[in-house]
Amino acid sequence: MDWIKLEGFDEKYAKIKRKEHKKFGGKVVEVLYGAQDSEGNPVMPKEGGDDGHGRWFGIDIDGEHRMFSLKKPASQGGEEIFTTDSKEHALEDMESTIQEKQTLCREGTALLQEMHTEKSQEALNELKEKWNALKDWETPKEAELQKRFDEIVGQFDEVLANAKELLEEKKEILEEAKGLAESTAWEKTNNKFQDLRRALRNIGRIGGDEEIEKEFKSLQNAFNQKRKEYYTQIDTIRAVAKEKKEALIEKAKEIANLENVRSASDKMNNLMNDWKAAGSAGHRVDEELWEVFRDIRSKFNEKRQVAFEEHRKGMQESVEIKKSLIEKAQAIADSKDFSKEKTDEMKALDVEWRKAGYSGKAENDKLWDAYNAVKDIFWNGKREDNQKRLAETVERKENTLKKIREEIEDLGIKEYETDVYDEIRDIQQRIEQKKNTATNIEEELKKLKARLAPKVEEFKENLKATVEDVKEEVQDLIQDVTEGAQEIVQVVIEEVEELTSEDKPKDE
Repeated sequence: MDWIKLEGFDEKYAKIKRKEHKKFGGKVVEVLYGAQDSEGNPVMPKEGGDDGHGRWFGIDIDGEHRMFSLKKPASQGGEEIFTTDSKEHALEDMESTIQEKQTLCREGTALLQEMHTEKSQEALNELKEKWNALKDWETPKEAELQKRFDEIVGQFDEVLANAKELLEEKKEILEEAKGLAESTAWEKTNNKFQDLRRALRNIGRIGGDEEIEKEFKSLQNAFNQKRKEYYTQIDTIRAVAKEKKEALIEKAKEIANLENVRSASDKMNNLMNDWKAAGSAGHRVDEELWEVFRDIRSKFNEKRQVAFEEHRKGMQESVEIKKSLIEKAQAIADSKDFSKEKTDEMKALDVEWRKAGYSGKAENDKLWDAYNAVKDIFWNGKREDNQKRLAETVERKENTLKKIREEIEDLGIKEYETDVYDEIRDIQQRIEQKKNTATNIEEELKKLKARLAPKVEEFKENLKATVEDVKEEVQDLIQDVTEGAQEIVQVVIEEVEELTSEDKPKDE
């Protein structure tokens, strides 16, 4: 029931309060009307006053008014009417219902995070029963929660179906393990068992997978036992190790003749790892094979040293390019031109910087610091220019807001001075419009003033770009160090790791 149609309602002598209510997505409305003075003349009602006024209480959802309670004016008997079983607690009960639905949605979301079994299905059914038992107050928030709950139910069925598919994947892993049970490729099969075990762990636990896990463990234990028995035959093991190392020597000869030194270097390092993994062929045989293998690697390192010297020339060229880029950046910064064109030119220099590559340990960090110092001048200047223009906009908005508030105050005086109903309504509407305009300007000012503070998001983006730059620098450095070691050592990979830790460029 709308209050306008109430018996004895006169909008001129009524107080109407509307308050936004985010919980249900509408407004709470209270209407006081029908107040009379001691002589029975209509007057404006006062809250808590002894003027016999009536009270309409309800909600407004998108212009639709719903009454919760009505207390008629004393002149009409003062009867109190309720439209819901909740009576005077209708608003609180509606809020409680919405809160319960939000809780059920959270519980449903939590269920989706679990690996669903039949027990999870029972839990979902309980949630659905609780949901269906709740009253529908037909508010926008409940419609939103209903959509969310329906999506959860739909997703649950999908996830449950996915769990069944994962169970089938575990069964396939078990079948693959059964095929490995009789294998005598001990190391390869052992690694495969480990891979299958990791695959099972990655899938996680699923209802009904206990027997699969148990049988897989039994197969792996049986294989490990046979593998252990095999390795008790040490003579056979040493013979296999000898064959592997002889094969690695032949591979080393092929790699040493490759023209691509960088690719060959990586492969030679991998051979060293394979050599260690091949195991022992006995002390005497190991010494003989190692002398041959080491001689091949030593000659290859001499070849790599020559390539390294050529790379040093490339680093010097990188130094010259970066010095030129620093000069260009300085010219842009000195221009104090913060237009889009100049900003794009400054960003383009970063691309050219990355293309220039690594400049060597002695120059790389120094050039990087100098380049960043010039860029800081430009970006700080651009930020100050933006802040200045923002401050001017804020000042204009504040002046406009001040003027509107003065106009609202003047209209309030006019409303108080006039007794003409139509003029009062017109003034009230104009006041409401200006208040809305003032509110919008206040929101705009809030956003503008927030932008006047340090720009955190801009800082994050710049930091992210810097991290990417450093990553590329580090990658170039690792490749460069791998390509040319200055000292010939027996274990090349250890030398590469040491140089990599020493030559990294500093973070911005």
